[in-house]
Amino acid sequence: MNAVQQLLQSVPEWVSIRERGRETATVLASPPGVGGSFPGGFWLRLEVSVHNGVAVSEVQDQRQLPDFCLERHINPDSTFCVFFRSEYPLEDAEAAKTWWSYLAVYLANQVYAKKRGIWPLGSGLSHADAAHIQVKMEALAEPLGWKDDLWRAMFRGKGWLAERLPRISKQRDRVVNARSPCPRGCTWKHKLLRKNSCQVSYCEPGCNRAHKPILRAECPNQLVIEHLILYEHERQCIEARIIDTLRARDRICCGTMKRCALKSN
Repeated sequence: MNAVQQLLQSVPEWVSIRERGRETATVLASPPGVGGSFPGGFWLRLEVSVHNGVAVSEVQDQRQLPDFCLERHINPDSTFCVFFRSEYPLEDAEAAKTWWSYLAVYLANQVYAKKRGIWPLGSGLSHADAAHIQVKMEALAEPLGWKDDLWRAMFRGKGWLAERLPRISKQRDRVVNARSPCPRGCTWKHKLLRKNSCQVSYCEPGCNRAHKPILRAECPNQLVIEHLILYEHERQCIEARIIDTLRARDRICCGTMKRCALKSN
């Protein structure tokens, strides 16, 4: 049984099957909350992907979304990037149910994008191989509560990772000049808060002493900071190559989002 057939055996109540074949199907998807912005729901085509999972796109003559938009996670071939590795095989019936739940979130995110011109922050995903780098960065940042730092930098252009990154070695394996201030902008606090200098932006009430910047070499989270910087250099290079390739193929911005690297200057 292929992945499309697996999905069709776990169809949620908000999906109606209209046509089915051995490796393809047409469905009408109307998850809760979508109807107000997209009356009638989405006509979708499911097909076995090149990775033996499921590729999903809008039926061409029923399209309501752009046929391509990086910022809305619609690939150049008009398939949806539903979630990380969403076109890979489904292991079991539970995985098929999870796939449908992610599709519901994806379509709800399209409603959000249509209204606001931005993708929801916690659902952002870097493009192509850059997504693998993002996953590694999130694993490093999560124990410190820094995932929002990553998302704001990657998808809003804000925060320390969105600014000019510290220089790295020619071999791209080391962040140079460890005696420079930590790029997160942390400063040494006093007395009981000193150990928490990377976590808090305030000091004790009535403290009037200057708070000196923490040098990267003295930062208690130096290794995490430096790994995030190295990964972000790599992620940005991958994204830049993707944009260059798309421009060389005359792909242009669809104009529906506030931020897009393909927009004309």
